[in-house]
Amino acid sequence: MQRLKSLLDHGLVRQARLFQAMTERMRLHLPAKVAEHCWVGGIRERVLVVVTDNASFSTLVHYQQHEILKRINSDFRAELPAPLVKLKAKVAKLPPTPRNPLPRPSLSADNARGLARVAKDIGDPELKSALNRLAQRGVKHN
Repeated sequence: MQRLKSLLDHGLVRQARLFQAMTERMRLHLPAKVAEHCWVGGIRERVLVVVTDNASFSTLVHYQQHEILKRINSDFRAELPAPLVKLKAKVAKLPPTPRNPLPRPSLSADNARGLARVAKDIGDPELKSALNRLAQRGVKHN
């Protein structure tokens, strides 16, 4: 069985580590509430691409671009083939975090029978149908 390290592209791993280090350095220049929503997403033609999950954070990153670029160029001079000249902030919505569904409230058998009795005397067919469906839930769970 091959080791995981042997399957990974070493250049890609090195680039991921570089982007992580740049992200950490960039975050030092941003307010804490904004920093956790910003990542270095890539470098294209001497342009640092910063990804945020909110348009207002993107604007703030744009306003801080000169300080961010100055720090990144200084701290990562050896790793960069040429100094970065521009910062481009992009907004990318993150997938929603899955939430645990709320438990359905239970309906006792007595309450289910009570709803069914009330439904018999209702003249409105839509309300009668809704009450009967609700009464059936109590029957299924008990």
